[in-house]
Parts: sequence; structure tokens; C-alpha cells
Amino acid sequence: MPVTLAIDGQQVEIPDGSSILEAINGAGVYIPQLCKDPGMPAIGACRTCLVQIEGRRGFPASCHTPVQDGMVVHTDTPEVRRIRRGVLELTLGMLPLEQPGNGLGEHQELKVAAEHHDIATPTLTPRTRDHTDDSNPFFSVKMDDCILCGRCVEACQDLQEIGAIAILGRGQGAFIGAFDDQPIADSICTSCGSCVAACPTGAIEPKLSPELAAEKIIKQTSTICPYCGVGCGIVLNTDGNGKVLWVDDDPENQSSLGKLCVKGRFGVTFINHSDRLTTPLIRKDGVLKPASWDEALDLVADKMVEYRGAVAALASAKATNEDGYLIQKFMRLAMGTNSIDHCTRLCHSPSVEAMLKSLGSGATSNSYLDYERAGCLVLAGCDPSSNHPVVATRFRKAVDLYGAKLIIINPKRIDLCDYAYLWLQERPGTDVALFNGMARVALDEGLWDQEFVATRTEGFEEWKQSLDQYTPEFVESITGVPKEKMIEAARLYARPPFSGSCFVWGMGLTQHTNGTATCYSVLNLALLTGQMGKPGSGISPLRGQNNVQGCGDAGCVPNSLPGYQAFTENILDKFMEAWGGPLSPKEGFVVTEMMAEASEGRLKVMYIVGENPLLSEPDLRHAREAIEKLEFLVVQDIFLHETAEIADVVLPATSFAEKDGTFTNSERRVQRVRKAVDPIGGSRADWDITSDLARRVCSRLGLPEEQFSYSHPSEIFDEMARLTPIISGISYERLDREGGIQWPCPTPDHPGTPILYEETFPRGLGKFVAVEQKEPAAELPNRRFPLILNTGRILYHWHGGTITRRVEGLMARAPELMVTIHPRDAKIVGVADGDEVRVESRRGELFGRALVTDSVREGSIFVPFVKLKESAANFLTNQAFDPDSQIPEYKVCAVRVARKDSPRRKRKGSRGMAGAFRP
Repeated sequence: MPVTLAIDGQQVEIPDGSSILEAINGAGVYIPQLCKDPGMPAIGACRTCLVQIEGRRGFPASCHTPVQDGMVVHTDTPEVRRIRRGVLELTLGMLPLEQPGNGLGEHQELKVAAEHHDIATPTLTPRTRDHTDDSNPFFSVKMDDCILCGRCVEACQDLQEIGAIAILGRGQGAFIGAFDDQPIADSICTSCGSCVAACPTGAIEPKLSPELAAEKIIKQTSTICPYCGVGCGIVLNTDGNGKVLWVDDDPENQSSLGKLCVKGRFGVTFINHSDRLTTPLIRKDGVLKPASWDEALDLVADKMVEYRGAVAALASAKATNEDGYLIQKFMRLAMGTNSIDHCTRLCHSPSVEAMLKSLGSGATSNSYLDYERAGCLVLAGCDPSSNHPVVATRFRKAVDLYGAKLIIINPKRIDLCDYAYLWLQERPGTDVALFNGMARVALDEGLWDQEFVATRTEGFEEWKQSLDQYTPEFVESITGVPKEKMIEAARLYARPPFSGSCFVWGMGLTQHTNGTATCYSVLNLALLTGQMGKPGSGISPLRGQNNVQGCGDAGCVPNSLPGYQAFTENILDKFMEAWGGPLSPKEGFVVTEMMAEASEGRLKVMYIVGENPLLSEPDLRHAREAIEKLEFLVVQDIFLHETAEIADVVLPATSFAEKDGTFTNSERRVQRVRKAVDPIGGSRADWDITSDLARRVCSRLGLPEEQFSYSHPSEIFDEMARLTPIISGISYERLDREGGIQWPCPTPDHPGTPILYEETFPRGLGKFVAVEQKEPAAELPNRRFPLILNTGRILYHWHGGTITRRVEGLMARAPELMVTIHPRDAKIVGVADGDEVRVESRRGELFGRALVTDSVREGSIFVPFVKLKESAANFLTNQAFDPDSQIPEYKVCAVRVARKDSPRRKRKGSRGMAGAFRP
């Protein structure tokens, strides 16, 4: 119910329950608010936001005073101004005489408040305080500039739910610091920068280069983070010369709610890196040399026409929906093939395959908000604190504030284990047995949702029979998880203490030869217990790249058209009529099949956009051999990475900050990406490059060139929306007006869909699919290769590191490859913590530094995906694939570890392949 009040004579309407400060800010009236961050609750410590209210004694702090209908508020009367000036004088007395203000002036709220109240120079003698922490590569903490308002502490503890810093000491000796006054870089600080954004004085100040520090912010642009699939809102603060000076969070973004991680806040400096590609390159006499756009695109068009019928493309999950839509349209209409894929094949293709068959849709069923509503959260095969840090704050909040029970299922100990009620440390590759066992417990103990199963599902009886052998004892023998823990996990998931249960998973479940079977077992468990289609419940495959969801939505998959529309006669007719040309009903190659076809010489040309398969493919030696057999390779990207280095033509694309478009995040939220700076050099947006290339190809083939004539990406989105029912109601105009919208959104007046499957499934009834625990991996340890390699991501890098290796601060936090090994295994191979080590598989080797800890299971090691100092995990991984989804088995292969300087052993020997499974 809204109330109306007067702010300095201005009538303001605001919801009941709001504070006077919110009404003042809503009215656009300036008032100091040094201890109040826009995205956090009021602290009420600084007293600078005091006001005068007619009919009320005193001068209350507006941040803590609720509004009342008819209230008359004055913010700048002589008496209010006099008292506030005194408060500001006392506050300034905490700082050195040369204060207020240093660094980025726009972040110096105290300086602005002082100037507004005509305070040019502090009049009180400052206290001595020189405590400075300069350990973090992204920011420094200078207590000389601190007024102890507490905003940074609130940001760390209540916004990010981390608690790395606090007010230490007392009285005049009080200061901001980490536990036991250790350097912040050595604490649990994740370098998210929320403290920097919250600080009103510049005491916590970003470390900018002298060039950037000297520039003034000219423009602010709201857009979306280019890293993981959370889809956080960011505000790019730019100067007049095309440089990003600072990144702010966006409190209005409904996916991130004012939170960012270290990469989102500090990791976008790659935009202006000197390695950026600025002109097309053509290989001449074995060397890549600069060329004009016409020369490069004409050459590519000629080669694509010459080898038409033997061409495939990889689209980019880092690019926009519009970019992806055009690439798949180009391949299907102009090149006559459905051989278009993207990195979902290497991360969540098992999830999508299983969900499409069981439910009829391949996306997360719930919203991020449901994580905070859930009574039980199951996180399986994922490490959100490293991979999806802003979503991880919701998990911590759910446990700390709302009392949710958190269950971690992971062979490796992750940070969120500190918050877990249960941690199930299963043997790698045995998750099917674990989830079948949990389902068996729910059935045996009558914990399943019989009404949901009876009215919303099919195939129950046949599936139920498949669980006969999965007794708790049998499951323990396979997984290594104590049966008591498995039983308790099943009970909590089926009957949470309140609300529902959310099941969240990552690539620890999917990147196996039984990845699709594992996903079926998850969905079976969710269907059995009715844990979807209602608030606080759902199934959530956390997506790795910023637009991997959208890239699939846009049609960059070889077995369906945009919106996951099948190759039926009616659907093909619809697209052929819209596109003005014939389309093939034959499924194309997935990326792993493309590599095999190239290796056999049947695939002649690849068009690779925004991907780096010579870092992302398994068994990199074999991947390089396959790609080098192509007749012609075209790479379109922002850097000359490993794959681009061997290309015949390299096309320079723009970064996310230099173009307009849309991304779709893990909760199906379509959001606007906005151009903040002009393209670097001669680089062009992906959609612009692809449409230009397509017109040249169409001209040579006699196909309609006008199908690729666009002046702005909004025109591409409108075309995609007309042909794709799940986003038909979304437009740039709506996104700019309302913010992100979750699909399905079929009509312009539809509000979007936060929760899927409330009444039905896209396929009608949810389908139980019986799956059995097979061999846990295609390659298992033996005497020569006695350890299991597990791979994953880390907080300070992203995927292979093509981008993050070009961010100085991120490299400072994670400069070399760490090989995590259990203490007993380290002792056996004679390795100590910090030693340089060599890791070998049957396919290759890498070098790193040993991190000896019991966070990994005995008998296994963990190595991140990122390439550092010329070493990367995919030099070791194998080419075994899940037969249903064709995803490579990145998570398990046999390796051995030795000190770097120890003699090498021959890799020749027993293959140790499946059949060697020993519980």
C-alpha cells in the first residue's frame, strides 16, 4: 500500500514500510548517507542523513525512520544543516588534514558531503592511524582514510556472506582488518570488491594504473558480466577514450542483486589488452599477415563455397544470442548443413539430453530466488564458490539466515562444505548408484510424492523395478559413501524441514562416460519426490559460460532449430518460408564428431567463432592433429589464441563491451548487453562479420542475400523471436523498460516464467528412465598410472584462461598450475607441499606445483582446466565419450605424479581400461 509524504515540498509516493531515506533518494534530493550502501540494510552509525520532521521532536536518522502517510520532511533547514555540518566536522576529524578525497573522485562520498556543506578544510586535529594493507592485487586498505562507518564490513558479511573483514581493536586503535590482523590476501577474502564499492571515503581503494587513475568517468553503461552463466548486472564506467575505468555492480539486476565476484568486478581489463586483434589476418607463405576485410572475407567465402558439404562451425557461448542465431542460420541456409555446435557439448549436453527426453525442456526449472526459499539444497558435482560465486552467496544465505540443510556431493572438498549439513564424498563416476540408492530409500520409507507420480509422470513401474539391487549396503560398496549418510541425504531431500528441495549440479556429474545416465538418475529422484514446479524446489544444471544457455536457445546445436524445435515437416516449412531457402532435415555433427571427421579427412573447413578447441578439447595432441588436417580453418575471436595461431584466416571480433545484444543466463533470464565503448581498431561485432560473410557466400550460390541484411542486432532478435515461441514475447524495448525476462515468454503481455512445470511438462508427462551403474570410467588406475585425475575450475581463472591470463590481478592471485594431492599419495611419490611436479597420462604431461591437502580423496588428484606456464589438464585427458551425448570424459583418467626433476618412465604399458573397476 503506497503512502504519500512531502520531501522539501515535493510530494513523493512510496510503498508503506519504506524508510524516509528511500523516499528522499526516490525524489532525487541530495542527502549524505555515509554508512548506508544502496544494496544493503541501514547501519545507522554515521548520523549524516538526519532530517527534520514537522510535528516531531529531534532530528532522526532518515535511514532508520519509516515513512508515514502525510509526513512532512525537511532535509536542509538551517538547523538540520548546522547539526549535520557538526557531524561531518567530527567525521573529517578522523582523517589526515589533506583529506577528504583521493583516487576516483566519484567514489568519495565524504568529499561530496563536505563540499555540499561548505567545509573546505577540516578544523579538528586528526588522530594518528597509519595501518595499511596493500597485500591484495586489486585494492588496498588505508586506515588513514577510514571513518569506521562499517559499510565494508556489512558488504562482506551481509551482502556476500563471506565475513573476511571486521572492525578490529577498539577506541582510537580500531581499524578494518582480517582475522588475527593477517594480510587480507592471506584471509578468506575472495577479492569480490564489494568493500571497495561500499567505501564512502576511498579508504578501500582499487589499484588502478596511473593512466586510468588520471582519467575521469564520462559515461556509465549498464550491461551483463561476460564470465559465468549467473548473468550478473554490471555498470561499466568509461572515459572519453574508450577505456573502462571501473566496474560497479547493478543493484537493479534481479539475478545478481548488487553482487559481483572478482572476475566481474576486476576482470574486464582484457578489453583494452595490447593482445587484442585489430585487423584480419591471412596466412601467406606460412605466416599470418594483416589483410583488408574484403580480402579476408572473399577468401573465406570462396573456400566455403568450394568445400560446401564438408563445412562445420562452432558458435560461441561467450557471444550474444544474436551472434549465435546468425551463425546457425548461415550454416543451415547458406552452407546446407546442420553441423553447428557450441561448448554445451563439453559441459552440460548430458543434462540437456536427459531433460529433453524426461521433461521436454533442457533448462533450469527454477529461479535463483528458489535457492533462498528451499528447505534443502543438494549441490552435486559443482563448486559454486569458485565457478558461480554470486549464486554461492545465495546458498550461504539460505543456510545462515533461513536454516536450509545443505548437502554436498563431491569427491573433492569445496568451500561450501563449511556450511554443509552432510558431505557425501563419493568415488568418481559412481553417482548413478548413489542417486538410485537415494530413490530406493525414498520408496522403501514411503517418502515419495505418490500423487505427483500418479498424475504427472509415466514409466514409474518399469523404473521402480530397476532399483531392486540398489540397497544401502550395495550403494556403499560401489560409491564409498557410508550408508547412514546416504539414507539421511535421501530423507532430507525427499522431506525437507520446510518448503521444497533444489537439486543443483555441475560438470562433476556430466563429464563422464555415464554422464547422461547420471542426469537421468537425478531427474528420476526429482520426479519421484515431486521436487519441481513449486517455489523452493527445482532442478538446476549450473551453466558455465555467460551465454551457453542462450547459444543453445538460439539454435547452435546440430539436432534442432532455435528454441529446441525439432526437424519436423511443419517446423522446417516455417523456417524455410521465413528464410527463403531449403533446409536439411539431417542432423549435423557434434563437436567431438567434427574432430573425428577432420581427423579422417572428411571434414574440410571449420568456422570457429569465440572458441579455442586447442585448449578445450580432450587429448590436445590428438585435437591438434585433427584440426591441422583441415583444408581451411577460419577463427573469429578477440585474441590470437592457440587455435587462431594455426588458422588460415583470423577475423578480429569485438568484446562484449563493444556491441549490443542479449545474453540468457542459467535461470533462463534474457538480458540486454549494451555497447559501452567503440570497437578496438578494425574489429567488428560477430553478427556483423557473419552477416557480411553470409552475403558473400549467398551471392556466389544464388541464395537470397537480403536474408543477412541487418543494421542492428535488435532486428536479428526480432526475427529470432518471431520464429521461437519460448521468446516470442520478448523485445529490446521490453528488456530496456522492464529488465531481464525469463523464458518461456510467449506474448508481449506475458510476464515471463520464474518456475517451470507448475502444472505440466512440455512433453506432457514427466518420464522415468531406468539407468544402471556401469563402469565408473573408461580409463581407471593401474600399477603404472595409479592415480585418478579430476579436473575443474578455480575462482581466479575462467575455463582455459584465454581471457583471465590477460588480467594482471587474476594472474597475481593464481600465477601457476596447482596440482592438489592427498598427503598419503604425496608421501608415496616423494612429493612435498610446494614442490614442482610432473603429471603424466598415457597421452601427455604437464607441470605444476604440488598442493598437499586432504581436500581430495586418497588415490586422486585435482588439476584446474586453465593453461598456465604452457601446461593444461587437457594434455592428459582422454577421448572416451558418453555414448548418448558425446561429451568427453574430462573428470576421470589415470595419471601418475612425480617430482619435476625425477627421471621419466616410459608411458608404454597396460591400458587399464574399463573392466578394472575396483570399488
